[in-house]
Amino acid sequence: MSIIHLLSVGIAPDELNNSIVSMWTRESIRPVDFYRTGFEVIFYNHDRQHALNCVLSSVIPEGKEILITGEDELKSVAKKADQFGIQSIVFRAAVDEIHLIETLLHSHKGISHLILVVGQDDGKIENYVTNISPLLKHRGIGLVLYCLVPVQRINDRTNGMVDFMIGGWENIPDKSFIVARRSKLVQTEGNARVMTCDLYASWEWSLRSRGTHIEPVEM
Repeated sequence: MSIIHLLSVGIAPDELNNSIVSMWTRESIRPVDFYRTGFEVIFYNHDRQHALNCVLSSVIPEGKEILITGEDELKSVAKKADQFGIQSIVFRAAVDEIHLIETLLHSHKGISHLILVVGQDDGKIENYVTNISPLLKHRGIGLVLYCLVPVQRINDRTNGMVDFMIGGWENIPDKSFIVARRSKLVQTEGNARVMTCDLYASWEWSLRSRGTHIEPVEM
C-alpha cells in the first residue's frame, strides 16, 4: 500500500482550491500562489474528521494538553484527542462567557493549543477570537479552528491569529483540508503519533505538485 493512499492526500481541483482561498481571505490570490502568504494548504481525499486527526496526531506535543471550546461537538473532539493519548479540557462557552477561560489557563499550565469548534459562520467567530487572543498570545498558546461548516475570510476576521484551520464542504463530505501556518507546520516533522495521520508527511507529498520556481513570501 502506498504512502499516498495511507495519508489520503490529494490534489484539489481548481474549484475547490478557489473555495479554500475564499474561506481563508478576501484577498485575490491564485491558489498556486497561496504559499506566499506564509501558510500552506493540505488537501485530503477524506472527511474533516481525518483532517482533525492529523492535527491532533502531529501538532500537539507529547505531554501537553488542549483546551476545546465553542458550543458544538466539543465532546467528540475530546474523544478524538483521547484516542491519541492527549489530555483535553472541554469548556462549553457562549461568546459572553468565553472570558472565563482565563481561569482555566491559570490553573492548567500544560495547555499548548486551544481548539475552537466553529458550528456556524456568523459573528461569533470574531467575538470568540477577539476575547481569547490576548490570553493566547500572552501564554504562547496556538489557535486551531475546527470548522464544521464552510466559512468565509477566516484569516481576515481573526486578524491572522489562526495557526491551523480544519475545513471542508457540506456537499462534498469526503473531502477536507488544513490551512497551516508554515512556521508552525515545519515544527511538526517527526511528531506524528500515527503514520496515517502525519501532517508533515502530508505536506511534503503535496509539495510534489509545486513548481521548482519559488517566489518569496510577500503577501
